Amino acid sequence: MKRVSKLIIYGLVIVSIAIAIITTSIFPLSSWATANNGTTQTETTSPKRLNITVNVTEPDDLKVSEGERIEKGEIIADRERERTRLTAQQKQLQLSLDRLKAASITPPAAPQAVPPTMALPPISYLEQEAAVEKTKSAIASIESELELKQQEISYLKGVKNLDPIILEHEQAKLKQLKLSHTTAVREYQLAMGKMQTAKSDRSYKEYQASINTARRVEEQNQARLNYQRQLAEYEQRVTDREFQVTQLQEKLNNVDNAIATLAVIKSPYSGTVRRIKWLGQSADGTLTAQVTLMVESDREAERIRRREQRNSLSQQQ
Repeated sequence: MKRVSKLIIYGLVIVSIAIAIITTSIFPLSSWATANNGTTQTETTSPKRLNITVNVTEPDDLKVSEGERIEKGEIIADRERERTRLTAQQKQLQLSLDRLKAASITPPAAPQAVPPTMALPPISYLEQEAAVEKTKSAIASIESELELKQQEISYLKGVKNLDPIILEHEQAKLKQLKLSHTTAVREYQLAMGKMQTAKSDRSYKEYQASINTARRVEEQNQARLNYQRQLAEYEQRVTDREFQVTQLQEKLNNVDNAIATLAVIKSPYSGTVRRIKWLGQSADGTLTAQVTLMVESDREAERIRRREQRNSLSQQQ
């Protein structure tokens, strides 16, 4: 009977231990939740088994392998190449943005006001007119003398027994008067020519002044049109630069956000990687993997670390 009782008690102890092991396996010490980046879990106490879901760009971003033991805080996944690529792109975008902001766009200079043209001074033809009138008077006076001299010669020709020398003398005077008349006519024509030349010169100067005025007005209008065109080009260049700055800033913000999402995934506990399961690939090309970590207790982890330290010292010796 005593032997039977001992067997019954021993069986009850074994059943109790089995129930405790099954309970621990089915119900972890606490529940866990995936963080916002879908990579780590937060727990209040250490579970026996922990599934960690990570998103990587390529398989090499996963820094652990099945059967590997890792310490608390050791890196599980790190997208190093993606971070390097995005950092280089970030620097290039920032450099382009700084250069674009530093580039100066000079506005066009406004056209200067065209100074007014001076009007031609008033002109007088009194001198020329006086010369014309003087020659006309001289001609009239000589013509009167010619007429009187011709009458006198006609009278002398009718006088009987007149000394021929007197008649010759008067005819010589008549000839001299005719020469004076011819000279006076030429002087009149010259005075008239000078007055006409002066009037023609004045007309030409007025014509040239009108052409210069029209040319200056045309140049002023052309300068105004050129300024408006250059101003429109300047405003377009400013608008284009603002648009480019906005685009570059948006791209830079996207790269900054992308870099910010590339978190380094570290193990929250010490343990052994039991399994790595690839779950698939998302639309953006990233790979999703599930790392199953068998968590060690703090005492067990400390014991393993001491053993590893002793082994390391033994190898060094």
